[in-house]
Amino acid sequence: MQTRINCLRFCSVLFLVFVSAYNSFAQSSIRDAIDQERSGKMSFYDEKTFEKARSFVRRDSTYYVGHMFQGAYLFFRANDKLGFTQAITPLKKALRLMEKDFDKQLRTRSNNYYDYSAVYRYHNDYGLIAYMLETAYQNIEMPDKAMEVLYHVRDRNFQLEQSISSYNTMAWIFHRNRVYTSKQFPFLKNSVKENVSMANKYLDSALLKIYDDNALNTGLFDPAYLNRQYLATFHYKAMIYDYKLEIDSANYFYNELIRNDAVSSNNYAEFKLAMGEFNEADEFFKEAEQKEFGGEKNTKEYFYMRGTLNTYRAHPEEADSLLRKVLKEQGATPGFGWHSIGLARALHYEGLTDESQEHANKASRFQELHIGTTWGQEQYNLAVASLNYLNQLQFEKEYFFENDEWWFWLNPVNWYKWISYSLEIHHYKMLLASLIAEDPEREQVIYTIFSPENLISFDEVGSAIDGFGNEYFIKVYKKLLDTDKRPRLKKYFRYFLGKLYLAERDKSEARKYFESVLKDKERGDEYQHLLYARVFEGMAKASSNDNERQQWTLMFYETFPQLVPFSDLKMSFRLNVGGQMESSVSKDIVSDMKNCTIDFDGGNESPIVSIQFSETTEGVDINYIVESSDKSRILRQGSLQINRNESENAGRILAYSLFGINKKKIGEEPPVAKPAV
Repeated sequence: MQTRINCLRFCSVLFLVFVSAYNSFAQSSIRDAIDQERSGKMSFYDEKTFEKARSFVRRDSTYYVGHMFQGAYLFFRANDKLGFTQAITPLKKALRLMEKDFDKQLRTRSNNYYDYSAVYRYHNDYGLIAYMLETAYQNIEMPDKAMEVLYHVRDRNFQLEQSISSYNTMAWIFHRNRVYTSKQFPFLKNSVKENVSMANKYLDSALLKIYDDNALNTGLFDPAYLNRQYLATFHYKAMIYDYKLEIDSANYFYNELIRNDAVSSNNYAEFKLAMGEFNEADEFFKEAEQKEFGGEKNTKEYFYMRGTLNTYRAHPEEADSLLRKVLKEQGATPGFGWHSIGLARALHYEGLTDESQEHANKASRFQELHIGTTWGQEQYNLAVASLNYLNQLQFEKEYFFENDEWWFWLNPVNWYKWISYSLEIHHYKMLLASLIAEDPEREQVIYTIFSPENLISFDEVGSAIDGFGNEYFIKVYKKLLDTDKRPRLKKYFRYFLGKLYLAERDKSEARKYFESVLKDKERGDEYQHLLYARVFEGMAKASSNDNERQQWTLMFYETFPQLVPFSDLKMSFRLNVGGQMESSVSKDIVSDMKNCTIDFDGGNESPIVSIQFSETTEGVDINYIVESSDKSRILRQGSLQINRNESENAGRILAYSLFGINKKKIGEEPPVAKPAV
């Protein structure tokens, strides 16, 4: 009986072994077939690839390949949080299945070509899966999960990491999330300084690993290819030292990257911008567009930054055109919020405050994914808050500019408006101040004015700190004037000191700093126009007599005319009116124009404004020209067509036109500013 039982057991075991062997053979055959099919052309962007991947999963759900292709298809199509979240599920499964079935191959290290080539495919697939998975986690702001994936890559100690670089990416994640602490993400340290230091240590580890792995990789790979592993780490080293404003170290790494034709044009442009080399920065941002523009729907930093540089050139209309085109082409995809902020800034400096606020509100409502950039939500919130505050200031200035009648303060409505504007300005000023106060890198990034991570203009920084401890900021900028290693930015520190002393009502000290800026050799550089316009404005406000004030106001007007109506300065012109002036419409237009904050009885040095009216059956055609006092230069010219039933605010629209501000409507309630979500 026992013998019979033993025989049955033996047969059962033999049967199970046979079944297992058969299943293994069958599974192997299925996987071989899948491998054969994937070796053909399978694009991650093709819908047929997704269907093919699903068929792979149906045939063998335990094989990583089908899940990898599913995840890749979803990853490269993702434009929002939902899309990246959907990609994570199959990618996680693919990674787990690879580690389960092929861990030995993944850990294989060899200088033997045949041994290494046998496992190369698995190393490559694993690197690609890990790259997509950690990137998807980063894109939905889950850096702790991304770090876990990178630990898996690091712990397998690949002799050459394919499609991913664990230490470099860890450094990037530390730098990108430097403003957070272990309270938000346990892997982080507890200060910006410590997080940036950790990023640098990871980069040192990356260099050490490359050096240690060279013994195995020499002979298997081309030396030039291996050298590029160092350059990839140099890219991040340059970025870190640029952020820290350690100029010599940043220059060293950037020069190595340039020498090896491996520099990121966008990053180098931001370095040049931080150095105050605006023309060079603009050229490299344009080069970045030519090199890097493609189908990826993410933040194109160079568009946003070129918009700011165009404003520095006193050409916000060019920033407007550029960013409108980008927004039209990209739609509501990642980067939409940043580009909306850039457009809002351009419109603000064009004097189109209502439109500026509308686009700032669009940015505040948009849930931006900060993909492939160190730009984060804190910087985004600050940029929106800065524009909200500036626009509130400008709404008030507009109202006063448009209503400069002698009886202004006798009207109770104007008192109500003034109080309302004052409350709104105070509210948005406090919101902006609280964001800056909570920013742990305000001294490194904001107060230094130009930093690779400062995404508001120097003019906005000046407005943000205005009224919050002038004595404190005077010390800050005197120290920067003495210690900062960027010579081309000294004039900006001097301008800030002049502005601060003017706020302290010390006009003589303010003039001293403004005059030192005027002596700078870059005064004729077009990228300094916004700076010098503000200096001319400061000199006008610090002037002790009307003639001198008018001289500086004229220079202010000639440099950046759109700023003048919002400056508390009154521009002087000499007015000539011609053409058909019989109708009450034309007379009312001139009367309303004269009620704006403009002096049309200027002296002989004032520009000449010539206006021609032509009556039509529909209304009035207006041609205007602004010429220098000796008529040797045309400063501004244009035309307006006013319908009879739309003539109520035509005089104000004409007044704005003399400053290059193309207002379309006046008198409507301004949009309500919204803080970023």
